[in-house]
Amino acid sequence: MTQAVPVLLTALLLSSTPALAQPAPAKKHPGCFVLLDLKTGELKRNDAEQCAKRVSPASTFKVPHALIALETGVVKDPTAVRKWDGQKRRIADWNRAHSLESAIRYSVVWFFQGTAKEIGRERMKDWLHRFGYGNEDISGELTGFWLGNPLRISAEEQVRFLAKLYRNELPVSERTREQVKRMLVYTPETVTERTKRMAGPWPSGAVVSGKTGSTNTKEDGDVSWLVGHVRSPRGEYVFASLVTGEHLEGPVALHAAADELQALDVL
Repeated sequence: MTQAVPVLLTALLLSSTPALAQPAPAKKHPGCFVLLDLKTGELKRNDAEQCAKRVSPASTFKVPHALIALETGVVKDPTAVRKWDGQKRRIADWNRAHSLESAIRYSVVWFFQGTAKEIGRERMKDWLHRFGYGNEDISGELTGFWLGNPLRISAEEQVRFLAKLYRNELPVSERTREQVKRMLVYTPETVTERTKRMAGPWPSGAVVSGKTGSTNTKEDGDVSWLVGHVRSPRGEYVFASLVTGEHLEGPVALHAAADELQALDVL
């Protein structure tokens, strides 16, 4: 009996001791995220296979599209307003006149459909080849090749394209390059309801730029993108966030990107 007491006391002590706290599991986002350090060239990605898969660029294509529109002279002034055609569309912000600058901000499809017609198929194809952008396929309807098929690009290719832009390696003028970079910067004044998270607050001195995109295709279901650039005291980076699936709600790739950039100590 006396030998059982220590055993009994030990059992009672163990049962009354609070369990040690377990670390919270890391937040896992769907899709892929790619980050390229522009100084070191280090590439980080969470899923090599998914980040190499090509899908529709959707409205992230507005980045090369804006470069081409400016470089060809189809748009001479990014602040010049083009008249709205009067056709009511499902997004209220599209139902008014826009400049290239505001059309980037609000992702106005009709504006870029108009500039695509003015650029023309041959010039558009030539410029995408110069950029090495995705599969470079603009066959079919000239006003929609970036919204579904046939143009497709991977998250890793998006990052390679943006690296050329921010390293000043694309074959465009300095004026064109800097105008487009400026239009992509997120500030409290330039974010929309969908992109407001990208206004921060971020660490002092950080500047975040980006372009969202979303569409739905037979091959990939819902497609959500955010591609962009970060400059901060911690370094300079380009990134791409891509989420595909069914019934995606809101800018899921944008929120995934913000979380990943903070988790990787970029922001």
